[in-house]
Amino acid sequence: MKKNILFVSHDASRTGAPIVFKNFITWVAKNTEFDYTILLKNTDSNRNALEIEFITIGPVIKWPSYRGKKTLIGKLGSKIRYKLLKDVPGGLKRQKFDLIYLNTVDSVDVLPIIRLYQQCPVILHVHEGEYSIKAHYSHALSAQYTQYINKYIVVSESTRDNLIQNFDIPAEKIELVNAFVPVKSLPLAAILTQTGIQLRSNSEFVAGGSGTADWRKGIDLFIQIATIIKRSGQKVKFVWVGSVEKHVQIQLDYELKRMGLTSADIIFTGSVPNPHDYFNAFDVFVLTSREDPFPLVCLEAASLGKPVICFADAGGMPEMVNKGGGIVVPYGDTQAMADAIVRLKNNSELLIHLGEEAKKIVQQYDIDLQAPRIVDIINQLTIEVKPHQ
Repeated sequence: MKKNILFVSHDASRTGAPIVFKNFITWVAKNTEFDYTILLKNTDSNRNALEIEFITIGPVIKWPSYRGKKTLIGKLGSKIRYKLLKDVPGGLKRQKFDLIYLNTVDSVDVLPIIRLYQQCPVILHVHEGEYSIKAHYSHALSAQYTQYINKYIVVSESTRDNLIQNFDIPAEKIELVNAFVPVKSLPLAAILTQTGIQLRSNSEFVAGGSGTADWRKGIDLFIQIATIIKRSGQKVKFVWVGSVEKHVQIQLDYELKRMGLTSADIIFTGSVPNPHDYFNAFDVFVLTSREDPFPLVCLEAASLGKPVICFADAGGMPEMVNKGGGIVVPYGDTQAMADAIVRLKNNSELLIHLGEEAKKIVQQYDIDLQAPRIVDIINQLTIEVKPHQ
């Protein structure tokens, strides 16, 4: 009998965790006999870029918004308040699922409601680190939710250690499956597009970063590094690919003006549909994140033969980079990161070698190697944990 899986995503934004989620379900559709439904928790207009792609993969249910009901619902007790939520999607009530798979900690708050209708094992795939969980989802790993979770999948050793040390999750409940990319279907690095040609119009050395421009991603550190290198007299162009909210752009403009940086020194592309075209034009990928469990953008850059420079103790990327595909510098040391960039700029042999190693290493994180491990966990859990347990 086919297993019926409920896959839950916190949103459909074009960001790391939803992209990994989309790639995984696409792989599941092609390589397993699972029946499945996709539940999207948040479909606000600024968080639904992948929604159409999810719809092409399989049936999609949208979680209702409870805005405006929070005060009333919050005053009611336990299960009674959930039973009053008449707008729970019918598909969640009528179907019987064999397993619930939650992608990201941000998804757990749907569990108490879903469990009123679905008594089956639950997997939580954790893509967040200590800072993100404590700052944004402080109650997500409390007993209110963890009582329902049978297994945790983590994307890096640092993510596993965080769950054990900071949130008292039992080690035996945790499985490590690194984040992955469909290596074989990623764009090749052979030809620069017009985008790349424009970036490299003056034959400049390009150091690139990517992600939502915020404190966690270290956008301020990216600017500091660009400033250090410019003041040293070295010619390096910095390019940041990723969304920049209006208030952050105001902060950046303020900072750039006082640092003496212009568009000749640093560019912020905003959100783009073709990030690989930019990555392909980079000489080196600079991960300035203060915390990043196992960033997809680094895997994508590595697949294009770009060395990765990252901070130690800032998530899972040192676990890959220390295998030989880049350079790890002390946490938050912008001078050390600037020195590493200049070192690669002035040593083309080392630059090429590390890029080639990065391209080899990323093969270990191909979806065809990692996705079957998640499927095995799903199959095992549905055998070990029977409904109503």
